[in-house]
Amino acid sequence: MTKIQILIPCSHCKGKAYLPIGEVLSAKGEPYIQHQPCPMCEGSGMAPKWISLQEFSILLTQAQCPHLHTSRNGGFHFTAGDVWDDIKEVCNDCGAILDRQTLGDYIHDPETIPINR
Repeated sequence: MTKIQILIPCSHCKGKAYLPIGEVLSAKGEPYIQHQPCPMCEGSGMAPKWISLQEFSILLTQAQCPHLHTSRNGGFHFTAGDVWDDIKEVCNDCGAILDRQTLGDYIHDPETIPINR
């Protein structure tokens, strides 16, 4: 099986590249949070992922789609005094999750979003 390597956000640092390691004092005596590069992605924020040609074909289709017909799935939640949402904007034509930022994030998850073809 032929596979293609793409870059996706690092799962360890969630694409932030640098992680806080603790609070230290500056030369002026003011506290600040010190950061260091993520040990998994070495500060790039991206990690390689191998995908099949079929998944790559879906990515290309989603990248070329104009996303004219979209819908939002999910809702707002209130838990222990904290309000959060899991709303996703999805293209009805190709199944791409439009809230994500990189092409690698558009990989279709058949269990969560059906593709209409």
